[in-house]
Amino acid sequence: MTTLTPAPTPSPDVQIEASDGRKLYGTYYDNGGDGPAVLLLHQLYTNRSSWTPLVGPLRENGFKVLVVDLRGYGQTRGSINWTQAQDDTLRWAEWLRGQPGVNKFLMGGSSMGANLALVGCAAVDGCAASVALSPGLNYFGVTTESAIASGRPALIVYADRDRYPKDDVPAMQEIPGAAIEVLVYEGRDHGVDLFRKHDELAGAIVGWLAGR
Repeated sequence: MTTLTPAPTPSPDVQIEASDGRKLYGTYYDNGGDGPAVLLLHQLYTNRSSWTPLVGPLRENGFKVLVVDLRGYGQTRGSINWTQAQDDTLRWAEWLRGQPGVNKFLMGGSSMGANLALVGCAAVDGCAASVALSPGLNYFGVTTESAIASGRPALIVYADRDRYPKDDVPAMQEIPGAAIEVLVYEGRDHGVDLFRKHDELAGAIVGWLAGR
């Protein structure tokens, strides 16, 4: 008889304190061994549960995963503050990099979270790469040009008729120093909505992250 090792359960209500004292909440999936870890940042009007289509494939391929609620959303609640959210991202990155067994650190984000991931990965020493679903050059004052110019590797995924990415992503590709790869789908789907129509997307993201 083969004894199966039960899948690790997420740590309940992972929380850290932001620089302004607010409690930030997330869920951490630790595979129990050594491996890469990904911080995922959600888009507007959602919460950390919106990453469900990607969390499973990441875990199945040996990634540790931290999904968090941005301020103003989910369990974190409070007022939306995108300047503070950039600092929150760095604090989550510090927490995740300090967890046992993390041997590589990456970021992912969707829409507003994509901008935070691009900016955050460029700011964190040792961030190997980021994945950005439907990013823009400027979402609510979080600008990505300098992050792109830093040369930090990034995979950008967007739909060719999505309002802002359809213009902004081609402009990103022209930024000197850019080290981005682009995956384009037809349509207007934005951010995590891309998972609904494109079953292969999660696997493509996992494969790209595994190669960084």
